[in-house]
Amino acid sequence: MTSIAVMMSTFNGEAYVEEQINSILNQLNVKISLFIRDDGSKDKTISIIRNKINRNSNIQLIQGENVGVGNSFMNLLYSTPDDYDFYAFSDQDDIWESEKIYKSIELLKAS
Repeated sequence: MTSIAVMMSTFNGEAYVEEQINSILNQLNVKISLFIRDDGSKDKTISIIRNKINRNSNIQLIQGENVGVGNSFMNLLYSTPDDYDFYAFSDQDDIWESEKIYKSIELLKAS
């Protein structure tokens, strides 16, 4: 099965982050590892993520100070292992269709 590292930066995303994590974890026909870097949230984002980590061994969290979205994603990019087949970035407030990653990979392979 194709392995995918999904990198998501969060910041005060309590209203959206759980649904987005669920949509990432529910991807079909791929093996997902989710790397989250929190950019200094002051709301319940961290507790929501920790709750998801307690139930899912394929989620890792880095808590950091607020460095801005661009630097937060760059931190994720540099800290994510390089042994995955594909990599994807995710915002905290997207909701992914269940075959988003699989269909994207199929399109990449066909080109």
